Amino acid sequence: MSDKTLLNNIRIVLVEPQGALNVGATCRAMKNFGLSHLTVVRPGCELDLDAIKMAMHAQDILESTRIVQTIPEAIEGSILVLGTANRRGDYHEPNMTVQQGIERISQVLAQGPVSILFGREEWGLTKEDLKYVMGTIRIVTAPENTSLNLAQAVLLVAYELYQKFGNPVPLPKIQADDPFEQPPTTEELNRLYNHIEEVLEHCEFLPKVNPDPLLQVLRTFVHRSMPIRRETNILMGVFSNINGFMKKYVHPKTKKTQSKKDSEK
Repeated sequence: MSDKTLLNNIRIVLVEPQGALNVGATCRAMKNFGLSHLTVVRPGCELDLDAIKMAMHAQDILESTRIVQTIPEAIEGSILVLGTANRRGDYHEPNMTVQQGIERISQVLAQGPVSILFGREEWGLTKEDLKYVMGTIRIVTAPENTSLNLAQAVLLVAYELYQKFGNPVPLPKIQADDPFEQPPTTEELNRLYNHIEEVLEHCEFLPKVNPDPLLQVLRTFVHRSMPIRRETNILMGVFSNINGFMKKYVHPKTKKTQSKKDSEK
């Protein structure tokens, strides 16, 4: 299959896999369905002979696997990041079936890389891991037994990706489109979130104890809206203006009031 298909924009990311057999089987599943980009974050195993045996004809994917220490390194440059999870919760939203996730991916895949994260065998992706995703996808199973082997989960998602984007779905020709009409990268979104957090702290809007759940609601809101780069830049500008207004008009008055009170004592 040509490397110019949409599947070439898919990145599979394993977070802290503990078994070399699972990593090898993941490579084999990816090869079966036209995927070639694998990144492993903080592996708890050596990619040794066990991984090679399970990879079979997919040794090339195993040999080219990127090993990194952080999720931001793994997803660098991605315009969409989805996690995998079989439960709901604030950090899992928007939570979609695999088929719904594929439709979400189809909206942006021609424009840049999409990363799909799979968590550790015992407990999947943690709350800290999920801060980096823009939604989660779940494989619908019998409700009394929802746990899947890591490589099996990759296989099922890879199958659905291939049905939608495989053999062959060519990438559109590169056009001189306005870059501000393209989706922002994860790095650009993280800069926006950090900026929002800084301004909301300045406004004393965030709770002093454990502000992250509130910030996660805001992140989820942005992820659902699927903003383009122009819109995220406008949001950056809005919060910059709020910050400037607070510095110029609110905090100086507070300082003057406090100084007056001090002088009256």
